[in-house]
Amino acid sequence: MTRTLLVNKVGQHKNQCKMNKLISFVALATILTFGCSKENLDEQTNDEIKLITLIGSEKTAGEITLLEFSSAETYDATLIDLEAKLEAYDDEFLEKYGHLDEEALDDKEDEIGYNDQVPLIEFEKQFRFQNSMRQVFADAEEEWLNNEILDPETDPSNIYIFDNAEMAMLNENGEAKIGNSLLKLTNEGFVEFTDGDIDKLIRFNNGDMSVLDDPNVISSFDYQKVDGDCTWWKSKTVWDPYQTKRRVRKKVRFHAYPWKGTASSTITSFKRKRGRWKLKRVNLGVANQSFFRDNECTPTGGSYWSGWKNRWAKSISKRKSIWGAFPGIRAENGISIEGSYKYPSNINSLLLTW
Repeated sequence: MTRTLLVNKVGQHKNQCKMNKLISFVALATILTFGCSKENLDEQTNDEIKLITLIGSEKTAGEITLLEFSSAETYDATLIDLEAKLEAYDDEFLEKYGHLDEEALDDKEDEIGYNDQVPLIEFEKQFRFQNSMRQVFADAEEEWLNNEILDPETDPSNIYIFDNAEMAMLNENGEAKIGNSLLKLTNEGFVEFTDGDIDKLIRFNNGDMSVLDDPNVISSFDYQKVDGDCTWWKSKTVWDPYQTKRRVRKKVRFHAYPWKGTASSTITSFKRKRGRWKLKRVNLGVANQSFFRDNECTPTGGSYWSGWKNRWAKSISKRKSIWGAFPGIRAENGISIEGSYKYPSNINSLLLTW
C-alpha cells in the first residue's frame, strides 16, 4: 500500500477545559521569542514549539527536521490560532479594498501581489521552518493551476489533504513531534510512534511495514484493514463546473487523530483567466453536520451542526472535533458527515460515502 504524506503527532488530550486554556495561552504565546540551544539535535525554540532535527542511528543513517509541539493541546491551539490569523489578515485586505467589484478586486490582488498565506509564511519564518508541507503544496498547486485545463486527477490536494494552516505545522512528509511521540499523517491515515523512536519512523518511510507491529506504534492502517461501514480516515471530493471558466471543489472529510476525531467541509473556488487557472474570490458558504460513531460504530456524543460560515473568499472550511483516545471516534458510511455549500446561484450538500 502506498504511503504518501504521513504526519506524526503524539500526546493525549486530557479534557476540553484544558484545551480552552491552552487556546488562550497559545493565542498570546504565538508572538514567539527565540533562543537557540544545542543538544543531541539542532533546534530553534520557544516554550511550547521548537524546530528540531532528529538523527537516526548508524543503521538507518537518516535525519528528519520537523516541528516539536509540547502536547496535543498545543498542536490544536496553534492550528486554531493560525486559522484566526489568516482570517484577520484577509479581513484587513477586504476592509481596504472590499468596495471594489469582483473583477477589480481580482486585478488589485494581482497588482499589489497580495498573498493571503502571509500569516503562515511568517509562522514558518519565526521557526526557520524551511521544509513545511505547505511550501511543497504551494509549489505543486501553482504548477497545477498553470494550465488551460484544470485536471481533478492531478490536483495536489488529493495528496496534500490538510488545510494550509495545518500543513504549515507539518514537514514535507506530514510529520511532527508531539510530546514524546512522533506522528506521521498521510492521505491514507496516520502512524504514531509513541516512544519517539526516530529509527522506526525512518524505517517506515523506507517502506518497512513491520514497524506497525511494534507495541509502541498506533496506526489507523491496522483498523482500516477491517473497517467497512465505519472508518477512521476518509475523504470525498466533488467538482462543479457551475459556470463557463469557473469551478468549485467541494470536500468532505473525517480524520481520527490519536487524540481526537475531526469532521470537516471545505469549498474552494477557481477561475480560468488569461489562459491559466487561479484561485478565485467569490461569495462562498460552508457548513458541516456530524454524527460521530464510537469504536463499535454506535452513535456517540450526539449530532453537531456547525452553522454556516459565509465569506467572500477563495476557500473556506468548517469543522467539528471531539476528543478521545484512538480508536474511539470514527465515521459511518453515508451517515456521519455531511457538508453543505453555497456559491453563486447554488446551494447543495455532499455526504461522506465510500
